Amino acid sequence: MEKDFTMFGPWQKAMALAIKIHRVTREFPKEEMYGVTSQLRRAILSVAANIAEGFGRYTYADKMHKYVQARGELTEVMSFLYYCRGVDYLTSEQHDDLLQDCREVQRLVNSLITKMDQLNKAQ
Repeated sequence: MEKDFTMFGPWQKAMALAIKIHRVTREFPKEEMYGVTSQLRRAILSVAANIAEGFGRYTYADKMHKYVQARGELTEVMSFLYYCRGVDYLTSEQHDDLLQDCREVQRLVNSLITKMDQLNKAQ
């Protein structure tokens, strides 16, 4: 097991996606700085933060709660991405690329939740 959350695969992927989204949103209209730009950036950063926090928690319930929160935040991010594509803040290529990354993080978080649940049931 990793000793530090920065070595934890799901966190690494989520943080890489947060950085990617931050860079892409630099091109969004300036009037969206306190709107969808801010909401999208906060939501994706929350995914990484919840994964890190879950990693640092001790009990099954605390860990699971944070991982489930991360999954919910990721769904919120995906919803924002669909909106951003719909209003032409993202190109089709950017949208597809970001959604593919979201689905990879989602797969990792779902796997983590499943593994945690199996370990809990085995006890």
